[in-house]
Amino acid sequence: MQGSGDCCIAHRVFSGILRSDVMCMVCGFTSTTYDPCVDISLDLEPNQGGSGKSSSAKSLNSCNFEADCMRPNQNCGISTLKGCLERFTRAEKLGSDQKFYCQKCQVRQESLKQMSIRKLPLVSCFHVKRFEHSSIRKMSRKVDSYLQFPFSLDMAPYLSSSILRSRFGNRIFPFDGDEQDASNDLSTEFELFAVVTHSGRLDAGHYVTYLRLSNQWYKCDDAWITQVNESIVRAAQGYMMFYVQKVLYYKESENQGTS
Repeated sequence: MQGSGDCCIAHRVFSGILRSDVMCMVCGFTSTTYDPCVDISLDLEPNQGGSGKSSSAKSLNSCNFEADCMRPNQNCGISTLKGCLERFTRAEKLGSDQKFYCQKCQVRQESLKQMSIRKLPLVSCFHVKRFEHSSIRKMSRKVDSYLQFPFSLDMAPYLSSSILRSRFGNRIFPFDGDEQDASNDLSTEFELFAVVTHSGRLDAGHYVTYLRLSNQWYKCDDAWITQVNESIVRAAQGYMMFYVQKVLYYKESENQGTS
């Protein structure tokens, strides 16, 4: 099965499934596709320097595509991982040069696109887009803005099942195949256990990893491994963050404590 992740240990651990909905703004016809993924790349929020995808609250309101996709991030002073995930799963109006062919209207129409997570992996990996390249401006740069990330993360709001419920409200809404089952196979509660940082410029830099073992954080800097306080990790400039299902994390912690 596509995206099942049964081919190797890496895919069994990191592989999930993304859902993409493209909705015709004229008749409401929706085209849905599914793609396997081993990580999710997130744009920093616009006020923090990331390019991100833009959306028009007025356009989305007029099309009755879920209302909470348009709510601005309440924590506008600091970019947050939750805010980035909200932007990733928020409906966006595609440009006039990206009209899709509506099977119902039989012509190309303006459309709205929305991403969601159909199936969660055992370990969720989030990659922050800190390296920007502009072919128009013919320049590249690194975005050094701070990103606040939680140590505990509930992924339920970003699941396809949750987004569809939000979109259709109390009305009966269609699930493709085993949509409900796909989101209920695993827990939605995750715990942070690793953070990868990048320091330096775009063309030259250094990677450091912070790793959590038995509730103790370690800094892995080339051949040097040292214990660090949790506050050091919270202040780190996250480039990649790894979250493991909370049930698995505490189970492993218990096994290490009894060994």
